[in-house]
Amino acid sequence: MASSEIQLLPVPRTSVLSEPGLIVWGASMVQDDDGVCHLFYCRWKGRLVRDWYMRSEIVHATAPSPGGPYTPQGVVLTKRPEGADAWDGLSSYNPTVVRFGDKYYLYYTGCNGANRRIRREDGSFKSSPNGTALAQRVGVAVADHPAGPWKRMDEPLVDLSDDGFDSQMVCNPSVTQGSDGRFLMVYKCSDGSPKTGGGIYLTVAFSDHPTGPFKKTGTKILSHPDSAFAVEDPFVWWEDGRYRIVVDDQHGDFSGEKGLILFESEDGLDWRKSDPFVLSRCQIDWEGGPLEKTHHLERPQIWLKDGKPAMLFAAIAREGNEYFNVHIPLQAVSSEK
Repeated sequence: MASSEIQLLPVPRTSVLSEPGLIVWGASMVQDDDGVCHLFYCRWKGRLVRDWYMRSEIVHATAPSPGGPYTPQGVVLTKRPEGADAWDGLSSYNPTVVRFGDKYYLYYTGCNGANRRIRREDGSFKSSPNGTALAQRVGVAVADHPAGPWKRMDEPLVDLSDDGFDSQMVCNPSVTQGSDGRFLMVYKCSDGSPKTGGGIYLTVAFSDHPTGPFKKTGTKILSHPDSAFAVEDPFVWWEDGRYRIVVDDQHGDFSGEKGLILFESEDGLDWRKSDPFVLSRCQIDWEGGPLEKTHHLERPQIWLKDGKPAMLFAAIAREGNEYFNVHIPLQAVSSEK
């Protein structure tokens, strides 16, 4: 099989997106028919870990080329008038934008903050003491053009299960289409905090349409036997007859060090390590130097050109509470395995 190795190239200083006084996180890009690049990212004021679920909004920015620089054009998804009564009423977070056919789909995590209720299929609710994790759901907005307008759904695309390993949280979706025409979603989920005996996992669901319904498989993927929280932030795509995925090796359980790692699969359920396995450590190779070590390199999103990885969008955290997105050019090198 012909395998495509992904090589990271030096990063121009202009390939950065930041906003003074705000946390800028989780960017994803799509290019329209005129060649304009449309970037969608989340931002909020406050702390990285504790404030996104009440304050994050998704913003649209444009640039003439994938590496930017990008100019913000306005907010796409923000608080709803209903607030916590809507499933995504307070926060929209971690976008992934994809084009399927003649429409654009913006998948994201919605949150209603303090509304810690699980909605059952019959419309009733059950309560749980697990806090903000329960407020997260997977959603999608749809548009005819990435400049909008975007129509968000009144109900989540993927909701919590009544029990099982995705009964406490569903978030951070990534969607691609396989050669069989079906749409595969990989998302993050939880059955409770690892501190209290639960775990944080990745799982997959399939659908015949980008807006669902997505049928859950009940299968955990990329689990590690020695960790209750091994990987997160999946980005999945179809290339050369198989699914490929990049994830954040959260604690270095798979590779021995925090960073981004690669797997591949023919069916989306049974995954194996890619060769090479490590895409990047927590570092940025700036054009002209130096090689900068970072505290976090997360939320990997890959833009494909002619079906091949061409740009990696990632969220960076520096020591000293500096948070921004970086756009890393890629080079795909084919080889026979």
